[in-house]
Amino acid sequence: MNEPMLTVRQVAELLRVHENWVYDQAAAGKLPSYKIGGTRRFRPDEVDGWIAQHRDASAPRVVVHRPRPVKHRSARPTRAAQPRLFEDGPAAA
Repeated sequence: MNEPMLTVRQVAELLRVHENWVYDQAAAGKLPSYKIGGTRRFRPDEVDGWIAQHRDASAPRVVVHRPRPVKHRSARPTRAAQPRLFEDGPAAA
């Protein structure tokens, strides 16, 4: 317990994640942390325990790529592209 506490940057480097992820997990209570003087700090032994608890070497990491939705174009031309039959409007009968 005499080890100095870790900063968000140090934890992010240790876990190889973005600092924002560390902030989000800590704020949600998923990653044990302490708010000291307006900054987040982490006890090294608790971070090590969290890593051990979340380590699962038997499960491969799967990345799912979702295709972007295709924007369909209308077969009908836009109003600006349609030919105008009457320049000044229809003639009065």
